[in-house]
Amino acid sequence: MRNFIKHFVRESDGAWNCIERGEVLLSGGRIEVTEGARFTPGTIFMGVDLAKLLDAEFIRQHGHRP
Repeated sequence: MRNFIKHFVRESDGAWNCIERGEVLLSGGRIEVTEGARFTPGTIFMGVDLAKLLDAEFIRQHGHRP
């Protein structure tokens, strides 16, 4: 997730907006997103809550909630 998060910006409503195409390999498989995709907390995409994963990665990198 470390490099995957750089493809997103977090909006004030908690959603993550993809600003450039990116992909990540998770235990369940590869997930690819395209520019303009938007992920809100609780929304499942390809079996994953991407907003929740991105929030967790942000906290891991910065030590606080986004």
